[in-house]
Amino acid sequence: MSSMRNAVQRRNHKERSQPSSRQKYGLLEKKKDYVLRARDFNTKKAKLKTLRQKATQRNPDEFYFAMVNARTRDGGIHLAPRQDEGPLSNDVVKLLKTQDAGYLRLQSAVERKKIERLGERLVLKDKGGDAGTGGGGKHVVFVDGEEEARGFRPEVYFGTTKEMVERRFNRMRKEQVEDIEAKKKAAGEGLRKRRKSAGDIEAEKARRKEEALAKRKLQRAREGKERELEARKHREAELKQAERELELQRARMGKGGMVKRNKWARVRKR
Repeated sequence: MSSMRNAVQRRNHKERSQPSSRQKYGLLEKKKDYVLRARDFNTKKAKLKTLRQKATQRNPDEFYFAMVNARTRDGGIHLAPRQDEGPLSNDVVKLLKTQDAGYLRLQSAVERKKIERLGERLVLKDKGGDAGTGGGGKHVVFVDGEEEARGFRPEVYFGTTKEMVERRFNRMRKEQVEDIEAKKKAAGEGLRKRRKSAGDIEAEKARRKEEALAKRKLQRAREGKERELEARKHREAELKQAERELELQRARMGKGGMVKRNKWARVRKR
């Protein structure tokens, strides 16, 4: 009979939830939650009772130097001194120095890459790469034969002038250049026929002033990059020197290393 009772589908009993009027107080506390809370409360109460008993039975003449040397922070939290585990072993120190050497090598490689990028930027500025000429770009043109390759003229192929053929952008066609030159020539003849007005003179001065200001800004930016480059080179040299010193220390700590002054020590091979 009991087996039949267990085989029949029974009703699923659900836990009672918090009433809607008390939703602001959170979830409804169950028996297991109350047991945990009560157990924690009673444990803390027993600890406080024990501490009160110790305080009432304390000997007023009792003294330890730790009472004077102890420190607290944040309203009474004691700062315990770190347990002295003794000096580190030779193998542990060698391992730590190996990790330090790896970190120094990583930082040195990072500085080397930054130095290379800064040097490339400064070289491009020297060659006029920022103005759109040069810059190391390539444009491959395929021809039919060697004879055509020997007689290849890029200005004719791109339809521009020799001055514009090296530009990487804003490369004007030959007709556009001729049109601009014709307009400049016509404007020059008109200017020669009439005298410059006061407004034209002021505009020319303002233009020259802006050009000088822009040139000074570029010069300051370049000087800043050069200072940064020198600082990074100095840092890279210091990192390499520290790495060499660590390698020498590890070699001295190894078997057969230098234990006395003026004796040979092994150095890590690269």
